[in-house]
Amino acid sequence: MEKLSGLSHLFMTIFLHTFATFMVIPGITDVTMAALCPGKDECSLAIYLTGFQQA
Repeated sequence: MEKLSGLSHLFMTIFLHTFATFMVIPGITDVTMAALCPGKDECSLAIYLTGFQQA
């Protein structure tokens, strides 16, 4: 267990990176929607491009 405590800073870095990634994904979709389809509630092209960006 002492060996893992030395790696705690790496685990925290991985956790923060993953958490930040999940926080940014909805923002990317909103920006893409606003750019491609202003004033619309749904836009299949924006959803497709957002999925392509994340792949």
